[in-house]
Amino acid sequence: MKDEQVGVAERFMRAFDAAWSQSDLEGAVALFAEDATLETPLIQRLLHREEGVLHGRHAIREMVRALMSGGKGWGGHEPPLIRGNTIAIEFRRPSSEDHYSVDIIELRDGKIQSLRAYLGWRSLTVPPGDVAH
Repeated sequence: MKDEQVGVAERFMRAFDAAWSQSDLEGAVALFAEDATLETPLIQRLLHREEGVLHGRHAIREMVRALMSGGKGWGGHEPPLIRGNTIAIEFRRPSSEDHYSVDIIELRDGKIQSLRAYLGWRSLTVPPGDVAH
């Protein structure tokens, strides 16, 4: 079972990397379960909402679109840590080795059920469009 979970997580990561590196909005959104949640302070900053949590794929599409519209290239990430259905990823900004966030992703049936982004101070010192992953 453990090898199967790692295989699912690795396939997910390949799809995740491909969608973000190609700015494929629908490909990135399709990685989320219909009832997924996305939690990040960037929701307040980019979507001008009071709460930093989005519920459902439709609302998440709006956030992914805002992140991708910044026009910045894919910054990449460190090798993910995989523990069962949980993936932890440390992201870098485009054109830099600066790390700005750690995302904790919970998978269910190969889709994101929950994504919680924890931001470092650098993510709040750059223009909003420069924080895409």
